[in-house]
Amino acid sequence: MPYVRTRGNQLAIVHGEREPGSGRVQQRILFTVYSKAEAREILGRGSSGGRPRFQALLQEQFPELEFNWRKIGGDIEKNLAALPEQYEYDGARLEHRFRKDLCAFTRQLIQADPQELLPAAHVIQQHRHELEYLADLIHWRLKLRDQKPTEWNADNPFYWRFALQGRDVPPDTEEHAAGFYERREYEKAEAIFRLLIDCYGEYADGYNYLGLIAYQQRKLDQAISHFEKTIELGRRLFPARIAKKRFWSDPHTRPYMRGLRNLTMALNEAARFDEALKLCDRLVDECGDDYTAAHYRANVFLNTGKWQSAAQAAQGAGGEMSPAEGFLEAFALFELGRTVDVLPAFLRAALRYPRAARMLVGLRTPEPKSSKEADDHNTGVDMLRSLHAYLKTQSRRSRKFFNSVVHDARVVRLLDESISTVRRWHEDRSSDRTAFDRMKLIHSREFARSESNKLRDLLAPPGDHRRSLQ
Repeated sequence: MPYVRTRGNQLAIVHGEREPGSGRVQQRILFTVYSKAEAREILGRGSSGGRPRFQALLQEQFPELEFNWRKIGGDIEKNLAALPEQYEYDGARLEHRFRKDLCAFTRQLIQADPQELLPAAHVIQQHRHELEYLADLIHWRLKLRDQKPTEWNADNPFYWRFALQGRDVPPDTEEHAAGFYERREYEKAEAIFRLLIDCYGEYADGYNYLGLIAYQQRKLDQAISHFEKTIELGRRLFPARIAKKRFWSDPHTRPYMRGLRNLTMALNEAARFDEALKLCDRLVDECGDDYTAAHYRANVFLNTGKWQSAAQAAQGAGGEMSPAEGFLEAFALFELGRTVDVLPAFLRAALRYPRAARMLVGLRTPEPKSSKEADDHNTGVDMLRSLHAYLKTQSRRSRKFFNSVVHDARVVRLLDESISTVRRWHEDRSSDRTAFDRMKLIHSREFARSESNKLRDLLAPPGDHRRSLQ
C-alpha cells in the first residue's frame, strides 16, 4: 500500500514492490510533493476541490493500488516542516524532464550521420519507421502549439495534470498507431508499437497489437507469446479482487480481456484445443464473458468433431448481435443429421454475410467496395482460419449439401440482393428508408426461416428424417 516518506526537502508518495527473482523490495515513487503550498492543496486547505482532484488523478494513474488517503494525508501533515514554502514548478515539472530527453534524442540524431559513417546509415535505416512516425508527430505538435486556455486544457499552479501523465499511451497516439495495423502496414505498425512499448513499459495493449500483427502474418508462436504478455501486464492494471460485472464497466480491464480472447483465438488455430477451452472457462469464471467463450468453444468443438457441444455453444453465442454463429450451428447440426434446422441457421448467417457464405464453400468473391463488404469478407477469412481442422476433414456429404445451398439459383438471388441492398443503403445519403427497411427484413430471423421453408424440400439430403434439435 502506498505511503509517504521524506526525500531531503521533498515528500514522496511511494509504493514498495518486490523484484522478480531476488524478492528484494524496491520503492517506486508515485508522486513528489515539493512545497508547503502544494501539500496544503493535497490536504484540502487550498483551492476548492483540490484534494479530490489530486486523489482522482493519482488513483487514475495507479488503478491497481489501494490508497489509504487518511494515512497519506496524516503523514504529509506530520512532515510539512520538511518542505519549503514555495517551489519553482515550471522548471521541475515542465521544462526539465522534456528538455533533458529532447537533448538526449537530439545528440543521438546528430551523431548518427549516414554520410559520415556507414554504421550510422544502418542505424537510421533500422529505425526509419520510428523516425518517420516521430517526424509526423513533431509536425503535428508544432501545428497545434498555439492553444487558447479553456477549462478542458487548464492545469493548476502545481501542474498536477502534466505531472500525472505519461504512464499510459494517450488514446489519440494509440489510434494513430492502430491506423497502420488497420491499413495492413504491418511492418510500420510493428515498429511503432515496439517503440511505444519501450516508452511505456506497462503498455499491455501494445503487446496485444504485436500479437494481432503476428497473427495476421501467420506467426502463431509469436502471436501466442505477445497475447500472454498482454494478459500478464493487463492483470496489473486493476485490483486483485474485482466483481465480474466490473469487467464490463471498468476500462482498465480491457487489455486483460482482449488478451484472453485473442490468446484463445490463436491457441485454437494452433490446434492447442485443450488450452483454448481452459481459457474459455477463464473468460466465463473471471470476466463473465459467456458470449465470447461460447463462440470459441463452438469453433473448438467443430474442429474436434464434438457436434452436439458445437451446436449448443453456437446457439449460446448466436443472437441478434452475432448472426455469423449460424454458420457454426448449421455445420454442427448437419453432422448430427438434423438438417431440418440447418437451412434456417445457415441462411440467416448467409444473408448477413453473403461473401463469407461463398468463401466457406470455396467460391472466390470480388474485392469489397465498402466497409460493410470488407466486414463481410473479413468474417469469411476469420471463419476459414478458425475452422481450419473442421474444414479439412469436413465430410463429402456435408460439402455437397452446403455447396448445393449456395449454388441454388434462389439462394444466389437472395445473396445478391442482400449485397446490393446493403450497398444501396451504404451509398444512399437521402432520407429514403426503402433500402434500409429491405435490408433489415432480409437480415431478420423470420425472413431466413420463411425462405428456408421454400428451399427445404428441394435441398434436404436423401434419408433426412427432419429431426429438430431439442
